[in-house]
Amino acid sequence: MKELRRRQIEAVVYLDRVMADLFALVPDNTYITITADHGELFGERGYFGHGPINHPKVFEVPFVEGRPR
Repeated sequence: MKELRRRQIEAVVYLDRVMADLFALVPDNTYITITADHGELFGERGYFGHGPINHPKVFEVPFVEGRPR
């Protein structure tokens, strides 16, 4: 589990860097919305992925909106 969590954190850090580089290229008058279709289980109650269980973590959907600057 420690290794999986470490990999998850590394993936988020990488994506943050990529998105920051992308946001630097958009015009000032741009409004951005980022969302997902569902959350993921990461070992909660022994489950991984997004189904077939209805766990609260599956319903936690990322949503960010605003201007990049």
